[in-house]
Amino acid sequence: MRTHLRVSALFALLSIGLGCSGDSPVSPAGQTRAPQHGLVSGLVQLDVLQRLVPLGQGFSASATIGSAGGSLRIPAAGVTVTFPSGAVAAPVNVRVTAVPGSNVAYEFEPHGLVFQKPVTVAQDLGLTEVVQSLLNAQGLEGAYFADASQLGDGTVTAQEEIPATVELLRMRMTFPIRHFSGYTASKKGGYITSSGTRLPVDRTSR
Repeated sequence: MRTHLRVSALFALLSIGLGCSGDSPVSPAGQTRAPQHGLVSGLVQLDVLQRLVPLGQGFSASATIGSAGGSLRIPAAGVTVTFPSGAVAAPVNVRVTAVPGSNVAYEFEPHGLVFQKPVTVAQDLGLTEVVQSLLNAQGLEGAYFADASQLGDGTVTAQEEIPATVELLRMRMTFPIRHFSGYTASKKGGYITSSGTRLPVDRTSR
């Protein structure tokens, strides 16, 4: 009987732990916190969505965002970043820079800024390889990278995958972010093992 009670209690504790594993308290904007949303167990090698015309320079946009929210746009890169009301508790200066080259990738400042409500990144797909083949829109997602050294020629070593919404009729994709760092519009790729080997992902199962 005691053994049965101990087993029941163990299952109850496991159930509570699993039920709470997805909960991650949001730090006030302006504080630095390790990213929690969409974290993977290890580094992930992803193919980055490519631009039809590479950017010859880094284009930037900046603004002061207050509690009422706001937005930033970089028309040359086809990106819009929307901050909802309540995303920050106090005014903060933010900056978004499109990384030069063919990768659809951006760096956000101040690095480590955490939001109280998710911020939305919208990417115009009409400026990307998607217009050449709609198959390129399959499996699109957002991806977090810590710094530019994780960007390669058409690839990114990501630490976080973020589900995206793709609207082909509007030729755009959107995904939420909860903290500032680097983000790309990416395609699901493969995992990097501890030995550095890249393993493909079965896309049909994800």
